[in-house]
Amino acid sequence: MRVAIICSEVDDASQNIARHLLKRVRWTRSSEGPAEWTYGNVQLVMVKGKLIDQEALDQGLATDLLVFASRHQSETRKGPVFTAHFTGDVSGLTRKGSNGVLARAAPCALKLVVETLTNLSNVEVLVEATHHGPSAIETPSLFVEIGSTKPEWNDEALGDTVARALLELESRSLGIPCPTAVGFGGPHYAVRHADVLLSSDICFGHIFAAYQLEYLTREIIREAFEKSQAQFAYFDRKHMGAERIRIEATVHDLGFEVLRLADIQGRRDVSWKPYLKIKRALRVYGLPAEAEKTNVSASLRDALNARTPLEDRMELTPLALNPSIVKRAQNVDDEALLKLIESEKIVYLERKDGTISTMLVPSGRDAQKIRDEMLNGCVEILKKRYQIEYSQQKSKLYISERKFNPRLARSLGVTEGPLYAKLARGESINIDDRIIKPEDVFTKVRKAINVANADVRSTVTPFADHEVEDTK
Repeated sequence: MRVAIICSEVDDASQNIARHLLKRVRWTRSSEGPAEWTYGNVQLVMVKGKLIDQEALDQGLATDLLVFASRHQSETRKGPVFTAHFTGDVSGLTRKGSNGVLARAAPCALKLVVETLTNLSNVEVLVEATHHGPSAIETPSLFVEIGSTKPEWNDEALGDTVARALLELESRSLGIPCPTAVGFGGPHYAVRHADVLLSSDICFGHIFAAYQLEYLTREIIREAFEKSQAQFAYFDRKHMGAERIRIEATVHDLGFEVLRLADIQGRRDVSWKPYLKIKRALRVYGLPAEAEKTNVSASLRDALNARTPLEDRMELTPLALNPSIVKRAQNVDDEALLKLIESEKIVYLERKDGTISTMLVPSGRDAQKIRDEMLNGCVEILKKRYQIEYSQQKSKLYISERKFNPRLARSLGVTEGPLYAKLARGESINIDDRIIKPEDVFTKVRKAINVANADVRSTVTPFADHEVEDTK
């Protein structure tokens, strides 16, 4: 990876960083071209003007990455700080014509710089939204800055820390693709996006703060994905205002998905390409709700990562199994149910409380066979607590259980309290020299559940009586 570090003669922080770059390693003075010094694959370039005005600078450099070492100025953000961001004009004030309004982003480099600065120092590291120029930069680039006032710009320790972080770019591989998101929403200092960046394996390309969203046309959003080489979007959902619906519709129309942190962390070891296809299939089908987590079973993960034909066409079909059967099985033995699910090729949605709401199978799989395997497995789990009958002809599952019936207890003179508790535990009690046994106050609840839908009917009869079959 060839890296060009750009410093300005009129920028105090830039000169501070340049001095420490030259101290850190042994450079070779260049006699030709714009680079004044070289070190391995790194060039150090000094320009006379402001860094934000260096449009098309990359056209004269043989490099794979541009890093602008700069100052950061802020009236509100006091004290030492490091910042990093990409460049581009989304407000339309200085549009650059046919090349678009955004510079080409360097997501892997941004992630590495932010991680390195965080590890090297206790100084706060901030990721900023895309702003200012230069925009006409076709080589991947980013700004790395010292903030926020003149004393910090000239602080030797801060300059040395940035120099060390930039030199890491030469020794680390930046050619490995990183799953990349375009970020939307939140304040200018993209705190939420930075947290996601540092807590996951993803990278961020261009990030647009809430105040910029109104300027984002379909073309700018498309350009952001293209110049970030991004595969999906991430929203700071609480800080997007009325623009969120429009932005989300545009992202989807361009063929990209919007992922939440739960989606990113819940992907586990499914490769990104099929995972994003799964998320798209769920959205097209109308699922999931925002509160639900998407899970891919181990069996399906293995098939996807083996690049079977599943990856080429990812359409999902709901598993024709009544969710109430799955819910009951999960209540009986959650671990056994999850083991059963992981053995089948299934995508399943999980609510915040951990309950499973929906299961789907990839089109082209034998959905009926998977449904039958899941049904048989659930029946075996339910047998641990209930009496179970399955009528294949009626496609109904009959679940019977004994339950304490307070109405029967009251009819026998038992008052609510400790005596209730004893009977509920299956213990006999004595009232006025009368022995009341648990079977006197227990009833048998027999529920008929349609296997393929959510129609559930139940009947309640005294435990000693004959069962009543619900034929509906």
